Amino acid sequence: PQGAAVGNGASSGAPPACGGDETVSGRARPSAIATAGYMAITCGHLWLLRVHSTESSATGWFFFELALIEAALALESAIYALGAWGTSIGLGILTLAGRIRLLGVAMAWPWLLVWVTELACRTGSLRDDLGPMLVLQTTSVAFFLTGFFALREVSFFLKGEPLSASGIGKPQFGDCLPSNSVLGTAFRLDKADWETTGRAVFVPLKPRQGLFVAPGLALLGHLMTGIFIAQVSPQPPWLLMGAVAALLGRQFGQLPKFKPREETIVGEEQRLLWKYEGPRLLVRLCELIWVGCCILEVQRDEALGTWKAVC
Repeated sequence: PQGAAVGNGASSGAPPACGGDETVSGRARPSAIATAGYMAITCGHLWLLRVHSTESSATGWFFFELALIEAALALESAIYALGAWGTSIGLGILTLAGRIRLLGVAMAWPWLLVWVTELACRTGSLRDDLGPMLVLQTTSVAFFLTGFFALREVSFFLKGEPLSASGIGKPQFGDCLPSNSVLGTAFRLDKADWETTGRAVFVPLKPRQGLFVAPGLALLGHLMTGIFIAQVSPQPPWLLMGAVAALLGRQFGQLPKFKPREETIVGEEQRLLWKYEGPRLLVRLCELIWVGCCILEVQRDEALGTWKAVC
């Protein structure tokens, strides 16, 4: 696999490779408040995972499907918090953390769609003949997406990165798989994060395709299922409320376009920092609320007489 690269704040194209403890210029001062926010969100997900495992009767795949995204989101927030220590942690560790953050979350999101379908089946929101069929279909979608991400990594280690990924020659059949590998591609220090928030966040040197399909499907599934469950379950509609919170978080949590340091007006560093940290924290806080509402929905539905132990 190719190594990491670090941007130095210059306006040139690809950032130069960096090894060891080489100092990277242009770093902003990270916010201790934002770091505390990421750590609090991490602890929140871990606490929800504990509540989910101890105060719910969910077992087997039904437990695993929600627990997987709880663990993945906790790890993602922890990695953002660790970024405040900069490259002193070690480029190898930070690069590996960036790869795990992207791939882990991408492979965890599809199973949240399976979880909410099985929840609807167990609450009786779906017909007895329709519920198991939809669970089977969403499970197939989750296996397909997870297997697709895994296949991209395997194809890279078997074939390497194709020349077409660097703009050399015509793309060949199957080049899209290794070209979008996360574990095998070169990673770089995110220039926007480094110069604006002071966080050492490593991202692919070239954007990876398809990583955000699964969270969109999961959110859409929760919105639709939340409406169905709200019609047959007592109020409040926890599942629907959580999905709406996540939707609003993503709508208002879009990051602004990066503005290079040399174009920044002196004295605006803190304002620009929170233009990035604020939306990113908002998205992760809303995801925490979303997962919490999922657990509240399960706890409430399990106490109802219409709850099915098996879909």
